[in-house]
Amino acid sequence: MKKILIFQLKKVCYDSYTYFSSQIGSFLEKNGYDVTYFQLGRDGSLADIEQFAGQSFDEVLEFNSDLPKIRMEDDSYFLSQIDAPFIDFILDHPLYHHDSLKQDIGSFYVCCLDANHRDYILENYPHISDVFVLPVTGSETAEAVPYDKREIPLLFSGTYTSPAEVWEAIKDCPGFIGADIRRLIEMMLADSSLTLEHAVHMLAEESDSLIEANFPLHMQAYFLADTYLRAYTRDQVIRTLLSHHIPLTIYGGEWEKLTSSLSAPEAASLTLHPGVPFTDSFTLMAHAKITLNVMPLFKAGAHDRIFSAQLNHCVCLTDPSTYLLDCYTDRKDIVFYDLMQPDSLLSAIDFLFHNETAATQIATCGYQNAHANHSWENYGQQLLHFLDSITG
Repeated sequence: MKKILIFQLKKVCYDSYTYFSSQIGSFLEKNGYDVTYFQLGRDGSLADIEQFAGQSFDEVLEFNSDLPKIRMEDDSYFLSQIDAPFIDFILDHPLYHHDSLKQDIGSFYVCCLDANHRDYILENYPHISDVFVLPVTGSETAEAVPYDKREIPLLFSGTYTSPAEVWEAIKDCPGFIGADIRRLIEMMLADSSLTLEHAVHMLAEESDSLIEANFPLHMQAYFLADTYLRAYTRDQVIRTLLSHHIPLTIYGGEWEKLTSSLSAPEAASLTLHPGVPFTDSFTLMAHAKITLNVMPLFKAGAHDRIFSAQLNHCVCLTDPSTYLLDCYTDRKDIVFYDLMQPDSLLSAIDFLFHNETAATQIATCGYQNAHANHSWENYGQQLLHFLDSITG
């Protein structure tokens, strides 16, 4: 029997990491794996992880892991004390994980959500053994509410980050870094197809301050460009809806920073709730007609919010990626809008609000697609192939 050790050390993002790793572990158990989970104790001390030193597993896995950075008293890597290849499942752009990815711990593998992220890792971290693109998904609730009985017309779940606050942080950066970040933002706002790494390569052609050999370090230094653009995009999409008095229900933290700047009519269109545990979001989707998604600058990947909505018979309204365009057909099993054209978002909303029969059919087709192609069973099978390729 194969053995896998799954670390669950981080309680963040509404506990989504624990949900994802538990779903993977459950699938592997059903397929013959002996799964060991490890969570931190109440004191939050990492000392207890030393119990695994000297043990053997077929794989060790964690989401957005800091484990590659941890060293023992003799300066050896903690992960080198475990006889197993390590898999870091990263959910963001790799630039946020440079300090982990740069560690040459030996048998080091990565799963990521975007084909561009895979290419970036393979290009910039040659010691990484292999990189596998594998989306994560959600779960279907026990009983979905019929579409015409759903009480939430339009749902968005997620945390608010103020673009103005990020912009202030950019202004506090050292002169040339701040100027470069502002230039990168300008480039990517002008061309929504650009990835940050592509924009940085273009910037390198304009500047003598960038050294290609230090590319991952430059990317890490420019993280605020990514942070700002994600915050700005989400802010603009929500403001577009509210400025046209479209009823919107949001579950998430920090949105008071937005509401303080809204007019009375705009605020009247918004129903705001605190964030909920990740698994509770599936129930919300089962009571919503449309779930709004704003892609986190993944140009060749997907977000779990898309599949979670569809698995709960909800229409997913999202900006596209090359991956999504390969998987779906607009207004058949998903509805796309263009971030560069706010009117496309409004026309999509108008279509769905005033064509409930068509919206119901899109929700049904979306469910069929997600159930057939984007469930934990589908992605678990793909993960099994990857694990088999690691262990031979």
